Amino acid sequence: GSLLHWTRKMIEIRQRHPVFGVGTYVELSASNPSVLAFTREIDETGPGQGGADTVLCVANLSRFPQPVELDMRRFEGYSPVECMGGVQFPAIGELPYLLTLPGHGFYWFQLTPPDVAPADPVADPLTEPGSDAEKDG
Repeated sequence: GSLLHWTRKMIEIRQRHPVFGVGTYVELSASNPSVLAFTREIDETGPGQGGADTVLCVANLSRFPQPVELDMRRFEGYSPVECMGGVQFPAIGELPYLLTLPGHGFYWFQLTPPDVAPADPVADPLTEPGSDAEKDG
């Protein structure tokens, strides 16, 4: 839990997602003025390119916990995967996307399209080897 470990993790995430340095910046409409939300997007599908990548960044600029509703309709069906721990959040739907952030907290999410499995999926007991679901199939 040291500052050095946190800093190394942030550098690793930035290296994994070149979109932070060269992607387009698109600010999102947020219901709370204390929360800044934007995406960084890149669509490089040519040979030798990293491919398409979209990262959602949400930051609480207040020292107090804050709720926020984000207009994420253009990403309907996408699954946000938190970049620090690889935790998959609920898929984005047509309603505003609700998040609660701790004081001065932030999230970086990789937005995974509906037809692509997340890079680090959360283990699903129904599809793990040796489960009943696998034996029935």
